[in-house]
Amino acid sequence: MDEKSINKIKKAWEPNKVGRPVKSELYLNIIEQVANLFSAGSFYYYIMNFDTLEMEYVDSRIEDVLGLSTKEWSLDTLFELVHPEDLKQMHRKEAKAVDFILNHLATEDILKYKVVYLLRLRHANGNYKTILQQSKTLTVSEDGKVQQVLGIHTDVTYLNMAVDHKISFIGDGLPSYYSLSTDDDFHPEELNYHTLFTAREKEILSNVAKGKTFAEIAEVLNISPHTINTHKKNILKKTDCNNTTELIARCVREGVI
Repeated sequence: MDEKSINKIKKAWEPNKVGRPVKSELYLNIIEQVANLFSAGSFYYYIMNFDTLEMEYVDSRIEDVLGLSTKEWSLDTLFELVHPEDLKQMHRKEAKAVDFILNHLATEDILKYKVVYLLRLRHANGNYKTILQQSKTLTVSEDGKVQQVLGIHTDVTYLNMAVDHKISFIGDGLPSYYSLSTDDDFHPEELNYHTLFTAREKEILSNVAKGKTFAEIAEVLNISPHTINTHKKNILKKTDCNNTTELIARCVREGVI
């Protein structure tokens, strides 16, 4: 295991050292609903406590995605499974996330953001899967630090997305910042990617991401295939994408779906 890279990641977390933890409970029914909203493909979720650096819960669907049992999942396992190239850069992403949350947000807004980036994790069969990692703070300590985090790992290997070292901060009703470099200081530039699409277009995008055909989407939304095709052309034009695969990859990455 690359202890040097792991130590860099843990050092990046040091500014978030929890001084006064709060008592917390896991409301798994609510967490399950949140996780489903964030996913666009096969996924599992877990809950990590930054006070203890331990996993408090892991969803059984980890076996479908990584071929592991829930008992095998831990922080050490995560580090062990990350692709060596990604592990060497992971501390930059985590440092950027800590800086954004602690230095650029009001404490009351921490719960309203999710952090998104790509990484590769090794399946039990030895093959690497491209994972969209999304993390959302569940509880904030009394001293304003991130205490519990919901992590959601979605398998987006099928989208053939190139793994880079960028990070996005997506706000719920607050400004969102997409594909920021992890090499530079944080220079917020709000992008209104969400406003590109109508509510109907977002419904169509969400269904396409779930693998439905346009004929199936037309039936689900009770509109004609011709209308679906018109929406598809408009969406591709708005995003300057050449095909549906490129479109979905971009929308998944930028948190639109």
